[in-house]
Amino acid sequence: MAKAKSKGVSPFLPFMEGHAKLLGMSLKDLTVAALKSLFGHVYYIWRTFKPALGEKDGLKYYGNVWAALADMSFDGAMQKFGLKEVKDLPTLGRIVEDCFIGVPALYVTRRNTPTEHVGHVLWCANPAYGPADNTYKRHDYYRQEVYLTYVYLWELIEKAKKVGLKEDILVDLPSGRCRDGSACACQIVLRTRDANPDLPLPAVERRFVDLEMGEQEPVVYVLKKQKRSLEEQGPGTFLGFFAVDYLAWLQLFQNVRSKAQDIYLKLWQTFPKMWVKDAKIDCEIGKVKTADELATIIAYCEKRKYIAFTKKAQADGSVVLTAKADPFVEVADMLKADKAYKTALVAMDEDFVKNILKETKMDKKAVVKFTSHIAKGDPTTSMTVTVK
Repeated sequence: MAKAKSKGVSPFLPFMEGHAKLLGMSLKDLTVAALKSLFGHVYYIWRTFKPALGEKDGLKYYGNVWAALADMSFDGAMQKFGLKEVKDLPTLGRIVEDCFIGVPALYVTRRNTPTEHVGHVLWCANPAYGPADNTYKRHDYYRQEVYLTYVYLWELIEKAKKVGLKEDILVDLPSGRCRDGSACACQIVLRTRDANPDLPLPAVERRFVDLEMGEQEPVVYVLKKQKRSLEEQGPGTFLGFFAVDYLAWLQLFQNVRSKAQDIYLKLWQTFPKMWVKDAKIDCEIGKVKTADELATIIAYCEKRKYIAFTKKAQADGSVVLTAKADPFVEVADMLKADKAYKTALVAMDEDFVKNILKETKMDKKAVVKFTSHIAKGDPTTSMTVTVK
């Protein structure tokens, strides 16, 4: 595939390339997988938060995750454009466009004047790369996503006010593709109080980018349109998956500390049921009987969360799984995460494997013992798989 013209590569490219090598994946395949994981994860965070915290608090804390992502995107845009301050709406509009492009989304600025910014989002990775699920559950989720676009934009505005923006900015979203299934674009409208609200908005072009892609991988198609490369997009997406996990845990830790561990584990209990089923098909394993088969399934499921384990059979019939790197821990260090998050990662891994045993019906026939963990400061994460 010919690479699209790139404005540069991400500073996190070595981070992604290192893990791609360990996982045996190409940059393209890991970018696609990470997009699916990222937007699947935010969906399941909402699906976990709502019943655990109630709709009001669940949406509030879930919205805070997106506000934190907006902070990161704003800071990245300021650095990219070499800005120290934001004094007017056109500059803010330029930042908003860049933040949406990085999702990635096809964002077209239709108007960018001192009093009004109008952008059209023709395609967005969320919901395009979200997981398949019950239709009505997803409709419930997407009803919230349009509200969360407001949260995201409000946070960008607040960030701009901290670096020079004086004017009040009003936000309007006349259409959103999550909310309005037949809409051809999400309309992002930002106005100062001096704007003429009666000025007609730019017309939304009647086109559905999803249908124009044909058989092309959506993210590859979109990056071509953006004139950006996988080296530019992929690392931020890959890192974003782990950042979202930490931010979700952080909201629980800061706001409902007594429940945080339990809710965080419930989030990760979502995946073994799906991934064990995939593992048995992809690895051609029927009824699990041996330590090697069980270790293969555990390694498969761990790879789905981007931790690469190698297997080594022991003389006593057990199998040792070892990972030399843990991207959750690496990103936690980048974000200067609270040390309690690493404790939560250890508990999550142990519970994750425990639920794999349940799904394989090996919970009474096998024992998996962690002998080291990178989140504890050990050089590797190792576990011994033994079938009784």
